Amino acid sequence: MLLQLANDSHIRSDFFTLAIKVASHVDIIEVGTPALLAHGMELVRETKAAFPGHKVLADAKIVDGGYLEAAMAFQSGADIVTVLAFAPVKTIQETVKAAEEFGGQIMLDTLAIESIEEFASKVAPFSPDYVCLHTSADLSNVGEDSHLTGYAEKMGTLRRILPHTMIAVAGGISLDNLPVLLSLRPDVVIAGRSISRAENPVEAAATMKKRMAGSI
Repeated sequence: MLLQLANDSHIRSDFFTLAIKVASHVDIIEVGTPALLAHGMELVRETKAAFPGHKVLADAKIVDGGYLEAAMAFQSGADIVTVLAFAPVKTIQETVKAAEEFGGQIMLDTLAIESIEEFASKVAPFSPDYVCLHTSADLSNVGEDSHLTGYAEKMGTLRRILPHTMIAVAGGISLDNLPVLLSLRPDVVIAGRSISRAENPVEAAATMKKRMAGSI
């Protein structure tokens, strides 16, 4: 089970301060959408250069121009690029093409997807690397778990239709609601605000990682 830092800071110095502090406790460093909008692919390049031993995810949330935008991210050093799950099938196909060409991976983000079964059936021919069950920051408060109640059924559907796809979970995840998620055994846990806004981000990330490993 991997821990992904959703690093959304649009201030470059804050972005790297947080990443440096918690890098030893996370597996994937995400260049979050606000950071990507503020600094572009140059920040992806800098992040990969600073953390060559980590996977770097560019949260581009691609919805059009699939090949070009994915290729730009991969050429900048991203290992994983996000694509919104409601994007046209052709767009998803083009991002997969770019991933295959550049040796990267695609994460399909299920924001605003109402039918997981319909979505999974649509993308099954592409066998996506990752699917992220995601409740938006606007709809989820850190530590709440009401929005996680439907994840068990959704994960069951994904595992049935996409057996080779890794499942990530995101949206207000913290130490308070982590036990709910751990019982579902996702492949990737994505945490942002619960780490970045913690009084001690290092302790927050380290504790989360230890609990994911079952050591505490």
